[in-house]
Amino acid sequence: MLSPTLFCILLILLWLYARGRPAPPSVMAFPTPERPLVIAHGDEGGRGFYPGNTLLYLRKMVELGVDALEIDLALTRDGQLVLIHDTEVDRTTESRGAVAAMTLAQLRNLNMAHSWSRDGERFPYRDKPQVIATIDEVFAALPTTPLVIELKNDDARAARALCASVRAAGSERRVIVSSFHGGVVREFRRLCPEVATGAVRFEAMLFFAAHLFRMERLLRPAYQTMQLPMRYHGIPVFSPKLVAAARRCRLHLSVWTVNDTVDMQRYVALGVDGLVTDRPDRLLQLLQTRQIAKQTGE
Repeated sequence: MLSPTLFCILLILLWLYARGRPAPPSVMAFPTPERPLVIAHGDEGGRGFYPGNTLLYLRKMVELGVDALEIDLALTRDGQLVLIHDTEVDRTTESRGAVAAMTLAQLRNLNMAHSWSRDGERFPYRDKPQVIATIDEVFAALPTTPLVIELKNDDARAARALCASVRAAGSERRVIVSSFHGGVVREFRRLCPEVATGAVRFEAMLFFAAHLFRMERLLRPAYQTMQLPMRYHGIPVFSPKLVAAARRCRLHLSVWTVNDTVDMQRYVALGVDGLVTDRPDRLLQLLQTRQIAKQTGE
């Protein structure tokens, strides 16, 4: 239980936050399917079948039948937004250095799947290099697929560039934008208020604290969605109470990153709106099996 002092502090924070401007209605029509959305995780780190955050991966996931794609964007020296999870190229390519220190032309010379391996021994894309892609190329290659986009830079230029790209592609209705950096998300909300955004860390923590006391309705969220981890510092995040609180606030609620079938079953049973996973094949099979069982009454 919280001490009286901490409880009073929480009440003050909630009251102050409740005075803020709520999120405007998003033009994104959030689906309400009988099952959660299957969201392919962009940084699958060798746990999937194709190197993440590449056009190859995105196309293969769409062919597989996922409902949405989660991708990561970093800003180049010349102001381009490119698909890469890290702010450095060290982990995934044959080179080293910060993405922000390189131009798009320089990054085009690197193999974004150089280090990709499912077993740590075989590296199948060293002879089949994958060129880095821009967000504009993603919009052009996949003109209808919903995207959950994480901005990796705490830089207002990233917010401006993404807003311009989203509008140029006419993709306002199929994009959710999030980041671990509150400043860049707030700037994106200011520039593109019609586009759905996810809760940043402080917002998510405040919502979590509020729901423990059924006080979430005191909030006026500036976001339409929450993408939350399975656990935070070892503490389970999701519960029937949290899902119900999100429903009451009309928030779209997704969990990441769910790869084990037992975990998938638990979150599907909880009624979350989406599961981010490196193994969408498993999740699709699970959902298909559940649907067949439901139809046959088993």
